[in-house]
Amino acid sequence: MDLSGNWSEENKDIWDLTKKILKQDLESQIFSTYIGCLELVNVDIACKTISIKAPSSFVCKLLTSQYKNKLSDAFEKTLGAPVDLNIFAEEALGAVDEAKIKKPRYVVVKRPNQTNSVKLKTKPVSLNHKYTFDTFVVGNNSQFGHAAAVQIAENPGKSYNPLFLYGGVGLGKTHLLHSIGNYALEKNPGINVHYVSSEVFTNELIDSLRTSKMSQFKEKYRKIDLLLIDDIQFLARKERTQEEFFHTFNSLYSSKRQIVITSDTMPLEIPGIAERLKTRFAWGLTADLQAPDFETRVAILKRKAFEEEIKIDDKIIHLIADCISSNVRELEGALTRIVVLSKLRKTCISLELARDSLREILRPKQLTPTVRDVTCAVSDHFGVRPTDLSSKRRTRKISFPRQIAMYLCRKHTTCSYSDIGADFGGRDHSSVIHAARVVSKKLKEDDNVANILNKIERDLLSQ
Repeated sequence: MDLSGNWSEENKDIWDLTKKILKQDLESQIFSTYIGCLELVNVDIACKTISIKAPSSFVCKLLTSQYKNKLSDAFEKTLGAPVDLNIFAEEALGAVDEAKIKKPRYVVVKRPNQTNSVKLKTKPVSLNHKYTFDTFVVGNNSQFGHAAAVQIAENPGKSYNPLFLYGGVGLGKTHLLHSIGNYALEKNPGINVHYVSSEVFTNELIDSLRTSKMSQFKEKYRKIDLLLIDDIQFLARKERTQEEFFHTFNSLYSSKRQIVITSDTMPLEIPGIAERLKTRFAWGLTADLQAPDFETRVAILKRKAFEEEIKIDDKIIHLIADCISSNVRELEGALTRIVVLSKLRKTCISLELARDSLREILRPKQLTPTVRDVTCAVSDHFGVRPTDLSSKRRTRKISFPRQIAMYLCRKHTTCSYSDIGADFGGRDHSSVIHAARVVSKKLKEDDNVANILNKIERDLLSQ
């Protein structure tokens, strides 16, 4: 590739202006992870071509598939005309042997009193090699969390420590956790990466206490360079385990070693976890994974079909994506169920067969309420106007219904705290969190509040 194009200060101005446009168009985390690392290497105004260098083939591939249109649009705004954009990886400049890259990496370790060397694989068996950034479908629901995960994998311990990923079941938290570990090992085979679920962490601790091997347990966990711990909420009410994890966390954090944690809810909302741990979980960066939108669900299913070499019509893909909206795991499971049924019946995958396989899902299908649905149901019950709930008024007549509405929005919609707050008069996420806490507390103390909620929910879900 000839990169000796006409480089000048004018080209630097073009790149600076284009980056300003992109910075306004993209989330700050995505911009710093994907755009900040790029280098403009060639601008040919006459031929309307631009070449950009990415630091790795992974970043190159992701930019080409996810952000190339945004980059092209930004350059078009800068130059006033469309351009042909070429994105390539830094290693593409040299002769790269693809076969060598895909081979398992080994380190040579010499044992005491042995003359021969022994080859050991560096990748621990706890990591699932199928879970990589390449196999993760990025949508609007996961862009921020994915970008943060990539940056962590690129430079563990350098920023965002800890990284705390939270979201519902089957939204990709575990996939991202393994992707971080796999990518970090690919980039630096000597790094000490350890993936563990909170349940396994607890069992290891119990076993160490039983066999009087706590010193080995502590040594193992406090020498890890990149600790990936899944489902931290399962440490709830396990005081001894929480205490040991607290000390492990402090040791790794103080030595600038990376910690990545997943949970089904945000740090400060995890029940049964010590406050000092919750506070530490929130020290770094917190990112939530939400339910995928329709387009992302279709992309996930197409990716799955491609990987499994399944020939399936787009109409069937759309049917599945329309039936299942909140769980990626169920989405892929539905596709697998259709394939299995076709094999059992020894017939091709048809729309009729798909409907038959998804009959139990299609029959009770219920639309997910929107924020507007919740607002209308709550205002009808309390005899106030929907606009009152998004107003700045703080009287008891308005504030309590508003808190109920925010609580129900968080429970029944797929909106984040920030999105809900924005719909209620531009309030921030902390207002929604406070409202949810207030209602949750009153539910335990006042049966009347429980009756009110039950009545509103019946009306809401029967619409």
